[in-house]
Amino acid sequence: MALEAVARPNAGGRFVAVAVVAVPLAFVVSGLAIRYAAFASVSAEPGFAAYAQALCRWDCAWYVGISEHGYERFPIPGQSNVGRWGFFPLYPMLVAAIRSVFRFPTILVASITSIACSYAACLVAWPLLEKNMRAYVLYCAFLLSGPFSYHFTTFLTEPLFVLLTSCVFLALKRSSYLAAGLSSALLSATRLVGVLVVFATVIQMFTDYRAKGGSTLSFPRWLLGRPDLLVAIFISPAGLFAYILFLYLTVGDGFAFLHVQRAFGRVPGNPLAFIWDGFSAVPTTGWLPTAPQWSALAALIGLALSAVLAVRRQYGAALFCACCIILPLITNLASMVRYVVGLAPLTILLAMLSSASKPTFLAALALFLGACYFMTVAWIGGYLALV
Repeated sequence: MALEAVARPNAGGRFVAVAVVAVPLAFVVSGLAIRYAAFASVSAEPGFAAYAQALCRWDCAWYVGISEHGYERFPIPGQSNVGRWGFFPLYPMLVAAIRSVFRFPTILVASITSIACSYAACLVAWPLLEKNMRAYVLYCAFLLSGPFSYHFTTFLTEPLFVLLTSCVFLALKRSSYLAAGLSSALLSATRLVGVLVVFATVIQMFTDYRAKGGSTLSFPRWLLGRPDLLVAIFISPAGLFAYILFLYLTVGDGFAFLHVQRAFGRVPGNPLAFIWDGFSAVPTTGWLPTAPQWSALAALIGLALSAVLAVRRQYGAALFCACCIILPLITNLASMVRYVVGLAPLTILLAMLSSASKPTFLAALALFLGACYFMTVAWIGGYLALV
């Protein structure tokens, strides 16, 4: 409440700036304290290094391997057919570059880098949240001290993905299309679905053109007459194309990142059937939902929030988020919870909706902070729905 009062329109800009910087920093500290307490409750080994290693679960180990050893050349005698090619290179490269300067263990460097990326994502989100202090507090709490904050503070791509996604939509909000294109290029080298953000760029271009009185039919001709906009569009998938070229030159298969998915059990199918099968996986004992049920529920919630974005006329963000959910859903429900909570437009929308009144704001903040402890314990314990 005090932060909200500081950020009132009649307060000085300096105090607002201090609040914007201090809020996520406070949640960095509180999140570390809560997650470390959760770690200490299930581990007898003390220290930040042990804590960082305990949070390195599931895909984190793959990124550590890429950062330390790069991508393997297939085939390798005695190795599994499962390769690292399905994990995109930008974030492991960033961690490797930082580790070359600061000679610390990879997971320590990655954990600190992830916290820094998530902190920066909060700062970028401030204008996207319409400078609403209550929504900003909730968003920072969700990323840094919330129930899924371990995703944004360990060696996974979510911290960089959220940061770059926020940069893209902030650039589009300001009609800075070249900046959006550059951020999109980096995003496409972070995760495969990052390349889909180019559609949001084209939609924003069309929206701005229509706002200036242009007609729908004349938009393609107008766009072809704007080389600067074409450059912004064509550089958006540059990160993906660079990775395809790298795989072609080193592995012999530019689409190895797609072909290796079968080794992880991802085979194309009917998304509706996957959701139905997920909800049908009822628990055999107890009342808690099963991991497939949580994943199916996360997919539906994500699609529902995408529809809300569309109703609010945020068509580019709605399409991007819906595609980022549906594309992996075509294969199965694996990692669906992580994919949904890692979509910045959805979490920004959730923060805006939850901050509509002081009671909902306080309830959401208490829920985020309270759930952080228990969800961290579940993550360390290997609960399958959180993969």
